[in-house]
Amino acid sequence: MTIMKKRFLLASSILALLTMVSCSSPEKRVCTAAEDFLKAYYSGDCGKAAKLCTPRLAELVSKGAVDSGRVPGETVQKMKEASLQTSFKIISVDLDRETGKAVVHYELTIPGSSLPIPKDLALEIEGRTAAVDGIE
Repeated sequence: MTIMKKRFLLASSILALLTMVSCSSPEKRVCTAAEDFLKAYYSGDCGKAAKLCTPRLAELVSKGAVDSGRVPGETVQKMKEASLQTSFKIISVDLDRETGKAVVHYELTIPGSSLPIPKDLALEIEGRTAAVDGIE
């Protein structure tokens, strides 16, 4: 193989690699972070949910796990059962409000309700990660 062919092959390989890496768009990263948080939060796993938050919000979410130790076991069990029947659906992701921030619009359906409740999650984006910073 000639030197030109080798250089062309190398440049093509690098371009293909960069294309594959960049396919993880900010919107997809925000969506994944929001879904992971919502799954943990609504399944009652406050510890896991807190790890997906900014430090400020993590403190509040973790407090929910601590406070659940003060609630009678029977009530906690009913809350867990209701949480497992709760579902959510992400409607849209808004990345245009402010640099480094995103808002995820989702619908929450709780047991016994036929109508979903529109809700929002605020996320902070830093580099290739997104962390939940607010729950509406």
